[in-house]
Amino acid sequence: MKQRTARKGFRVALAIVVAILFSGLAGCMTNPTTGERRFNLMSMNQEIQMGQEADGQISETMGLYPDEALQSYVSDIGVAMGSGSEWPDLPWTFRVIDDETVNAFALPGGYIYVTRGILAHFNSEAQLAGVLGHEIGHVTARHASTRISKMQMTQLGVGLAMVLEPELQKVAPLAGAGMQLLFLSFSRADENESDELGVRYMADMGYNPEALIDVMETLLRVSKAGGGGRLPEWQATHPHPENRQENIRGHIRDLGPRQYKPDGRDDYLRRIDGMVYGADPRQGYSRDGVFYHPVLRFSLHFPTDWTVINQKQAVIAVSGKRDASVQLSISSESSIDAAAGNLYSMQQVSGAGVTRTRINGLPAGIGSFSAQTQQGQIDGSVAFIEYDKRIYQLIGYSGANNWAGHRETVNASLRSFAALTDRRAIDVVPMRLDVIRVERSASLRQIYQTYYRGSTAPVAVEQIALINQLEPESRVSAGTRVKMVR
Repeated sequence: MKQRTARKGFRVALAIVVAILFSGLAGCMTNPTTGERRFNLMSMNQEIQMGQEADGQISETMGLYPDEALQSYVSDIGVAMGSGSEWPDLPWTFRVIDDETVNAFALPGGYIYVTRGILAHFNSEAQLAGVLGHEIGHVTARHASTRISKMQMTQLGVGLAMVLEPELQKVAPLAGAGMQLLFLSFSRADENESDELGVRYMADMGYNPEALIDVMETLLRVSKAGGGGRLPEWQATHPHPENRQENIRGHIRDLGPRQYKPDGRDDYLRRIDGMVYGADPRQGYSRDGVFYHPVLRFSLHFPTDWTVINQKQAVIAVSGKRDASVQLSISSESSIDAAAGNLYSMQQVSGAGVTRTRINGLPAGIGSFSAQTQQGQIDGSVAFIEYDKRIYQLIGYSGANNWAGHRETVNASLRSFAALTDRRAIDVVPMRLDVIRVERSASLRQIYQTYYRGSTAPVAVEQIALINQLEPESRVSAGTRVKMVR
């Protein structure tokens, strides 16, 4: 059975290579948005299919911000802009991701995402429209599919590995193809082109494109300040072209004189008032080497020098040398034996199965395994734990040559899973935006000091200045609405 599967995999891989090579002969096509001929192996229908498949994975893995009114607000603006573009019939879809990272993403086929982190840094509906228009430009100019097509021609080996070893992707909850699309970086030329298209789409909707300049300046400040989150920051996927602001001004001048509607500042700030700001501890947080999940009520110890990545469906810890990992997820099975059977039934995985035991009083099954990969053998340990009507799957592994040095640390982490009962760890609340109206003219620093008088400020005045697109000493007029954090 294994030999037949391998042969079939090679035949499929060979067919893909042949298809890619021959499609390259006719891979240059004219984009109606830009009027330019570019190398692209994908039809728009293929882009739509790719976007649809990735959308489900991204929504499930990253999670959407649970505010239907805010989701509808962003979607309505985006769909209206997309429908007025050169590709009005795409299944335009706009979602707010529940993540503190400051970024926005566009997938092929019309799927666009903004994080709540970036929404916190906008001051008006026009600024939101500016970023949505920019991302729509990436879609209509087909930047992602063009870059993927070029990668297919230069990285066939990576594609072959994925075709030949699809089963290995089930060993642990690693990011799939949809998530990998979020990490695709555009070129500076792509950015300039999307800026130009974004200016056009904004103006066609009646928004003053000058708002896009303010946004780009703010995002550059955010990138320099650094940040966190599960996703790459704006600068990592949207490299900042030289003279960006001046180029945008040039695109605005090319439009000629126009009348624009108000920027919608007050309405926008009203809609994000109370929005979660920063990391949401209810979704899990780390403290002193321990990961706590208040909602699912469990704790897990990770090595103190390992990097912890908290996703909706998995918690992943990676060693400092990036040669070992511990990953926790919830199995779709309802019993320890069934969950273990899924792992050990994979063709590339070998092991004796699990031994039933108890971990911190919870029913569990523990075992070891080996798996063959394109890069060589990996060895690891696994624990399946029954807790609160769920089966938790914990897998730790590294390359076979390094496993001896990690085995003890990994096994200690797997055996640290425990029920969380400490109310101090459970009763955590996230920070939220609080939009206030300034009563009298003052500097932002003075407003900050007055707002937090008698309490400890959760964020520095510099951060408050950043989300308001001001400086700490900026003068704020009476009656102006500003964002604070409580």
